[in-house]
Amino acid sequence: MLTRVTNNHIASLIYKHTHTNLGRMTELQEQVSTGRRVNSYADDPQAVGLIQRYEQLIEENSQYMDNIGRARTMVVQTDQALLDLVELMRDARDVGRRELNATSTLETSRIGANEMGSLIEAALAITNQSLEGNYIFGGYRTDQRAFVSSGGEIIYQGDQGIMNAQVGPNTDMGVNIPGSELMGSSTSSLYGYSDLAPRLVSSASLSDIGYGAGWEPGSINWTDSNGTPLEVDLSGAGTVQDVIDILNAAGLSAAISADGTGLTVTDPGGGPLTISDPAGGDTALSLGIVGTAADGVVVGNDIRVSPDWTTNLTDIEGLAGGLPLGSIELVLDGTSVVIDLSGAATLDDVKTTFEAAVTAAGLPPLAMELSENSLKIISNNADVFEVREISGDDTARRMGLVGTGAPHRLFDVLQELQDALQSDDKTAIRRALGEMEAIEDHLLQLEMTIGARENLLDWMEGLNMDREFNLHNNLAGVRDADLLRVTSDMKQAEVSYQASLIVSSDMLSMSLFDYL
Repeated sequence: MLTRVTNNHIASLIYKHTHTNLGRMTELQEQVSTGRRVNSYADDPQAVGLIQRYEQLIEENSQYMDNIGRARTMVVQTDQALLDLVELMRDARDVGRRELNATSTLETSRIGANEMGSLIEAALAITNQSLEGNYIFGGYRTDQRAFVSSGGEIIYQGDQGIMNAQVGPNTDMGVNIPGSELMGSSTSSLYGYSDLAPRLVSSASLSDIGYGAGWEPGSINWTDSNGTPLEVDLSGAGTVQDVIDILNAAGLSAAISADGTGLTVTDPGGGPLTISDPAGGDTALSLGIVGTAADGVVVGNDIRVSPDWTTNLTDIEGLAGGLPLGSIELVLDGTSVVIDLSGAATLDDVKTTFEAAVTAAGLPPLAMELSENSLKIISNNADVFEVREISGDDTARRMGLVGTGAPHRLFDVLQELQDALQSDDKTAIRRALGEMEAIEDHLLQLEMTIGARENLLDWMEGLNMDREFNLHNNLAGVRDADLLRVTSDMKQAEVSYQASLIVSSDMLSMSLFDYL
């Protein structure tokens, strides 16, 4: 049975297939123009949820990267400020050491006090640095100067706040160091002020003199009483006695000075005597014997070796006439302990006896250490302790340990050194220098903390860059189109659409008369 196909039915089919081909071609054209497979919710409802999630993760990761950039700026500036403070503390210690030299006078010491005033102002400038108008050492209180000078004291105006930055999905880190950490540390220290370096001995190695700085092998120049310039080659010397022997063989008279700190060189002709270094050399300087003496006797500078725990107490000039040692009193946590050091023969004996007495008394541990030429006592916490002299017994004073152990103080000790220089108080200068060494160590520990933060930022930046790359790849896999495939499909769709138009035109032009 034949079924008549009406023109309306043919038109409906033509419209349907032509519209379908046009829609497919348009869809592919949109994918080619946008580069995306999913351009609307209708394209792939399931993929839209994934796309939104990936875009949210990418936005969060971008925020982490921004946080890292801002945090790095703060950390780098703090790092530089700490390095500047360490350098400043070293300059201050150099000023103090210079004025402990035997050639210093009240006038030079007061010049040093003026230098300390300038260093204190520089320290204020360093600690009051700001970043985008925010003071970096103010804690949370970044809107005002962290440190101000008031009534002759340096006052901290900030708080102890640590500002955190989220640098990863589960990673927060502190980016600042509050000024309260610069003012003091979490440990207490008492730095001694007595010089416990042993007397210079003839057997001392030249590599150990100058408190470990060693010497510069080479030649020295000297001019005898007749004005004759001479040169002596000391490069073959290995010990202090070798230097003495070579100088004596050259016509001079050399010996260890009476106080045991260095060398004394005498011109048997009666002088004047001048000792210097050839151009480019530092041999005489490193031996401490550069100078001119009208009487023919050049008294050298201090070139002793540093003390160690094996140093015998009898070899220490500062303890001469005060041996055997007596006792000292330690006060900690309200408890007073008398520590008998009379049995000590070496510095190690002093250390062992002291630490054992603290333990036996049930007190928090205290450690005795060597700091350059002096002793120091360190507590692992911020408890304040005190070492006192016992009536009629000057042991604590001779050992340079009379005083209070407390957390290190930045500006206070700078001002105390300035005051000590102003009055030319050698004991106070030594005490301040000891504490300044502790402050320098504290600043270096803070510097290590900042260094660790910089490393963490670098690591997190690399991790976030990898995460961003993977997120974009995952997003592209869900959202983006395969342009090669889409272009090919679009060409096929265009052919199909053009074909449907041609077929439609031919079919709609037919009528019943075409079949007669």
